[in-house]
Amino acid sequence: MGFSSRLKAHKNILTLETLRFIIEFLKDRNAKQAALRSGIPETYAARQGQWLKKHPMVQASLENELDSRDFLKLDKAIAEIDKQIEICKQMLGLQDSKDV
Repeated sequence: MGFSSRLKAHKNILTLETLRFIIEFLKDRNAKQAALRSGIPETYAARQGQWLKKHPMVQASLENELDSRDFLKLDKAIAEIDKQIEICKQMLGLQDSKDV
């Protein structure tokens, strides 16, 4: 599936990866660095960052004016999501042996 097909198929779906990318991209508008900071491996960061930058949800987020307090709230929200994911993984026995 090509990039344009993937964009169309996922234009209304906000994944955790996309949310992390949006938050990081809004900080400095650098797609590759935002991809790296959001956990995308370096091998794919530049290409995935360019693809995500075109995502309709990323484009929509660029229209909002955010201040430093907004970024702190976003970072706190992501940390809470990560905490809840870890709780779910633990309950479902999905932790890697290195995570235990």
